[in-house]
Amino acid sequence: SSGINAEYGELEKCNEPRTSNMQRLTMTLALLKPDVYAHPIHHKRILKLIEKEGFVVANEKVTSWNMNQADKFYEEHRGKFFHQRLVEFMSSGEFHALVLAHHTEEAITKWRSMLGFTKCYKARQLNPDSIRSMYGLSDTRNAGHGSDSIESFLKESSIIFPDWDPTEWLANNS
Repeated sequence: SSGINAEYGELEKCNEPRTSNMQRLTMTLALLKPDVYAHPIHHKRILKLIEKEGFVVANEKVTSWNMNQADKFYEEHRGKFFHQRLVEFMSSGEFHALVLAHHTEEAITKWRSMLGFTKCYKARQLNPDSIRSMYGLSDTRNAGHGSDSIESFLKESSIIFPDWDPTEWLANNS
């Protein structure tokens, strides 16, 4: 187990799949990318979808990155053909970062399902009601980001919210 997982052991337990009917609060990081944030009507519609689907906003901020900050966030994609384009796009304007919590469903899976396929053309064909289908413009300008694992959530949320402790929030809100 990595140090971050040991440090956030309680959070990791909360993000494990439910094995009983007990409700368990889970969390994920959601980014509404610059293309969406720059379009107030789309941004508002996505926020309403988030609320309608039962998410609670545990933390949020509107922010922007320079190229170095975007590169750090997307370091796992260094060397991939789209990395530079993604870094340039994510440093092109403000975006809305949210930590989403959910009581009855696994937050990471639910948010990524709402986003839909990364490639917008695929989302439009196979999941036309997804956020990326409705609001994405391209594979990079695809409306949103969602953590793909608890480890990613912990790393990504600590980059965006360095002074915020998700385990403390969970302890006070579970």
